[in-house]
Amino acid sequence: MKWLIWGGAVAGWLAVSAVLVVGTANLEPDRGERPIDALGFAVVALACLALAAVWRRPATVAGTEAFALLLYLGIGYPDGPVLLAGLIPLFALGTLRPRRLAYAFAGGMATIVVGANLSTGGAGVIDLVFVGWAGVAVFAADALRGHRERAAAAEQAERDRVLGERLRIAQDLHDSVGHAMAVINVQSGMARHVIDEHPEVAKEALEIVRTVSGTILDELNAMVRLLRDSAPLRPAPGLADLPALIASANRSGLDVTLELDAPGIEQPLGGAVYRIVQESLTNAAKHGTSSAKVMVVAQDSLRLDVVNEVHTPGPNVPGAGIMGMSERAKATGGTLTARHEDGRFRVSARWP
Repeated sequence: MKWLIWGGAVAGWLAVSAVLVVGTANLEPDRGERPIDALGFAVVALACLALAAVWRRPATVAGTEAFALLLYLGIGYPDGPVLLAGLIPLFALGTLRPRRLAYAFAGGMATIVVGANLSTGGAGVIDLVFVGWAGVAVFAADALRGHRERAAAAEQAERDRVLGERLRIAQDLHDSVGHAMAVINVQSGMARHVIDEHPEVAKEALEIVRTVSGTILDELNAMVRLLRDSAPLRPAPGLADLPALIASANRSGLDVTLELDAPGIEQPLGGAVYRIVQESLTNAAKHGTSSAKVMVVAQDSLRLDVVNEVHTPGPNVPGAGIMGMSERAKATGGTLTARHEDGRFRVSARWP
């Protein structure tokens, strides 16, 4: 592919050079104009050679072409194909370099062409045509640049969207798996201690382990299908799913009460609340808490509080779970605090 592009560029340069040389050789000078001689062909050759680097160094080539035009027209040679050599670097400049530089070179070349011909008394319609085409070259390059910038911005936005979606899936996966493993750890440990004296309690605990593990496996399979096959994923959980989450926590051995009074709260805010509650209950289960209270109330602002008993208070140092909850709150325009108070641990989040 690289060789094809290089070959196409060389073929294009040869074609333009042939037009400039052959067209110049067939010019017929008007009265007062100097016939094309060796010096004239040398100037045209300079213009052709400079075009070979137009896409690598457009500003340098544009300056060289401006000098060649000044020399060619200042000596008094007739207007001709050499003017084309000035338009090509203007288009390259408008595409690859700052817009102001391209417009400055276009104005400079137009001044050179008109001024040089006026000084020799040969200004005419073709000079005005060159001025018009110089503007067209820069404007066309500017439009192409704008199209490329918009396409690049759209592509970057899509990459950001995909990255954000993958981060959301990773966070959801962490929360779901962490919650499930905490429940499984608590229930399996309880079953181990009571299996001899209270087998019916152990059986109930193992049934909870089976249910929770089956649920998380289904969610993992759904996420894997989404990442692999772009299969549709079930809607992200929100406030409407909180009662089911609380019921699941109660079945796992926690005594959790829910106060929910937040009508009209939709995604992504509802999803953030759900995941924060889920992570809070997971942390409560990890630390052997027996009861917790969840309050979600929307009045002037949306307020979330998760309070649970703490048997052995630890340091107020945020772990990965608390930092993840803080990030979820911040991402949806809220704030979150987590602290020990009076033998309890409180997670509080506020959204204006």
